[in-house]
Amino acid sequence: MQLEELSPSRTSSPFRIDPHRPTRVGLVGAGFIADFHLEILSDTPDVELVAICDRDEERAQRAAERYGARAVTTIAALAEAGVQVAHLCVPPDLHASLTRECLEAGIGVFVEKPLALFQSDARELANLAHERGLALGVNHNAVFFPSFAKLMSRVRAGWIGSVKHVQVTLSVPLRQLDAGDYSHWMFREPRNIVFEQAPHPLSQVCELIGGVKSCETTILESRELLPGQTFHSRWSAAAVGERGTAEIYMSFGEPFTRSTVQVLGSDGSLQADVFHNHLEGERKTLWLDFYNSFLAGFRRGSMLRRSAWRVLFQYFGQTLGLTRREDGFYAGMRESMRAFHKALRENAPLPSDGERGVQVIEWCEALASAAEPATPQDALPDPGPARPGEVVVLGGTGFIGRRVVERLVERDQPVTVMVRRTHSLPQVLTDGARSGKVRLIRGSLENEESLRAILEGASRVIHLATGGGDDWETIQRSMVGGTRTVARACAERGVDRLIYVSSTAALYLGHDRGEEYVEDSLQTDPMPDGRALYSRGKIAAEEALLEVAAETGLPVSIARPGVVLGPGTPMQHSGIGLWVRDNHCVGWGLGNAPLPLVLADDVAEALVRAALHEGKELDGAAFNLACRAPITAAEMVAEMRRVTGRDLHFHPRHALVSQTMEIGKWIVKQVGGRRDAPFPSWRDLKSRELRPTLVCQTARNVLGWRPVDDKAEFLRRALSAYRA
Repeated sequence: MQLEELSPSRTSSPFRIDPHRPTRVGLVGAGFIADFHLEILSDTPDVELVAICDRDEERAQRAAERYGARAVTTIAALAEAGVQVAHLCVPPDLHASLTRECLEAGIGVFVEKPLALFQSDARELANLAHERGLALGVNHNAVFFPSFAKLMSRVRAGWIGSVKHVQVTLSVPLRQLDAGDYSHWMFREPRNIVFEQAPHPLSQVCELIGGVKSCETTILESRELLPGQTFHSRWSAAAVGERGTAEIYMSFGEPFTRSTVQVLGSDGSLQADVFHNHLEGERKTLWLDFYNSFLAGFRRGSMLRRSAWRVLFQYFGQTLGLTRREDGFYAGMRESMRAFHKALRENAPLPSDGERGVQVIEWCEALASAAEPATPQDALPDPGPARPGEVVVLGGTGFIGRRVVERLVERDQPVTVMVRRTHSLPQVLTDGARSGKVRLIRGSLENEESLRAILEGASRVIHLATGGGDDWETIQRSMVGGTRTVARACAERGVDRLIYVSSTAALYLGHDRGEEYVEDSLQTDPMPDGRALYSRGKIAAEEALLEVAAETGLPVSIARPGVVLGPGTPMQHSGIGLWVRDNHCVGWGLGNAPLPLVLADDVAEALVRAALHEGKELDGAAFNLACRAPITAAEMVAEMRRVTGRDLHFHPRHALVSQTMEIGKWIVKQVGGRRDAPFPSWRDLKSRELRPTLVCQTARNVLGWRPVDDKAEFLRRALSAYRA
């Protein structure tokens, strides 16, 4: 079978690029996925990264500094910078409008999937690109996943004859579901999950059998995330394409990952295991049935063994710096981008052009047609002025923050919450806003003006939105600098008390601490440089907070929760151990010492009591929060196994063994050229064992805090959300 029989005819790109000069590229949207684009673009031949555009100028500037580009905030500024092609890395609901804006500004576009959310918009963009003589490509990177690319190579070579039928399975976890964070775009409407996740397998289906002719979709399982916010977690579809039929099964929020594409042909079959990067198949032979059956199994096994060895060698080669990165997702992203830019420069057909983007959207619409439209939500009322005794909660949408708000509302306490968005908010916030008990003000901690506005009239402030980062520079800016900014703003507004929610990670809790019990104290780990980034950040943030308090007289209190469990927290909590898989937990030690556990509800209660406490005992003080239930890491995993019915395992490992293994990994990284890799911290590893007992006398004696200390009751409440 020839390639032309599998793909629709495509014309060469009308967008002319001077082959003697690098293509001038800009990037729009400096979020998570942009990091992959920037890293790959920096290593793509004949490409020059000119500018990075983001409406958040500071975020654009940070990315631009890393890659030697110019930071801008508008598409017009991209055009002024001479950008020829823009990589569009923004949320899907902005794809159509920003792609149109780029094209109208004379800039070609390489847009993240999906091209648009409606076939009509996708068609309009494809036509606009053609009319303007501009390139329009879509990052259907799943088509370039190594295992699928090999499958397509064999299909095109006629290895299985003509394609008859395609079976797709996509079963993936969604960390946002586990954490109860429903703010992501994919949860806003029931159809959105299809446009967020399904373009990957549907672009593969489209590559094999062309556009969709008919489709019958069945929604197998649904749940209500929030009132009026429906999420369909399991889908099944039977479809007819232009050149074959297809069965599609998709399941979202599953603990076991499976991503496969099976193709049945007239003379054989192939299956790509996209997740594990394997390919296997069989075809007809001239032998009798018994020997043909033997050969089918033997050859499948041979293909899988070769593929397995290849994956292993690629990993070690990449780690040692001998080969490039070849995991499926990254390799697919790299090859998709390089194929686009290569075709652009050679004036060849684009691999995934606007027409292909339209076809994939048609597949998405056909599947999503079974989903009912979202229930419109009323706009939230104007927050109005601050009231006497206002308690401001920063981070009120989080799993602890929403509980804090709930308890304040129950006490008829005026509450103000800063939110970044007004959609997909926890019910306690929306109900509270409509009843007038909660003021919701849109803003961010990075914007000092909005921070000052939300603190106007504040009596007490609970600071839960403490930031994070993957490097010390980011930690210093977001966690440490952000905490300092909040403290100074509170001092300016005359806040009566600022409660900063830190963590017991700021303490040293190794087995060699020399103390069996740890009292409440402002003392943090005296050797912060020997700790991991998060712990160092919490220590530095506490120090910054106390410095501002000393300078301004601001009354501050520091709360340090232990290992927080309960609905909204991931079952695979890092405080229990190192989850090398979601069902295999390696202990930070032998796992035979009681952990400083605490329920999220009990943490919220302690914070509310601290905020409303009238005495001065908490000013300039730190208090730890942990219950007295004697539960070890091994016992916790065993109870998880019983409650969930899942195949969960706890693996005790002495800290010396773990440290030896970490040093071995570090040596491999050094040999591979990763000289910036930090030497494994023996101190941080020991502290993760959490051996001393936290007394927590301040919360119990001063605040009258009574957490769940009974072992059986604690386990029941902590694991109630995960019961089978």
